[in-house]
Amino acid sequence: MDELRKAMRGMSDAGAVLGRIVHSVHGLGAVPDETTRREIFRAYLDAAGSVRFERVAE
Repeated sequence: MDELRKAMRGMSDAGAVLGRIVHSVHGLGAVPDETTRREIFRAYLDAAGSVRFERVAE
């Protein structure tokens, strides 16, 4: 979370800055696809420069 927060604060003010933390599970010899990924948090940079994290409901 700290690395995402640092990266988002370092981005330009050109537009909306969004981020997410994803949990990925890969089986042995399996090809990664969308079914193996689950979004855990979404992050938003507000006008004051603070990063807000929102836990995604399962």
